Amino acid sequence: MQTRLFVLFLFSLLVYGCTAEKAPAPDSGITVTACDTAVITSAYILTAVSDKCTSRGCHKGTGSTASTNFTTYSGIKGYITANEALWKSRVTSADADMPPGPTKLSQGMKDSINCWISHGMPE
Repeated sequence: MQTRLFVLFLFSLLVYGCTAEKAPAPDSGITVTACDTAVITSAYILTAVSDKCTSRGCHKGTGSTASTNFTTYSGIKGYITANEALWKSRVTSADADMPPGPTKLSQGMKDSINCWISHGMPE
């Protein structure tokens, strides 16, 4: 008798469970990434780029690096706007060669810079 009640209980649980559940919502195909919701300020980018790119005397907008003044927001934005593919290749790609040596950017910083660029380099 107990076995029959137990089987009946399991059967009713199975039937109820299958009919009372709602189907999962369909996948919209849109993947939200951290960059979609990130707020990256120009001050953050300016501090990081200045620290890594001007601290050794490079890219201060003088001498042989006169066209690459990374000491100001407008200097960085102007350079990236005119040379985005070169910037991404040399600074934020996986095989970037700038900045050289021990001042290399972390992957997180590269991702932040790329995200900032994709948001239109907001001030």
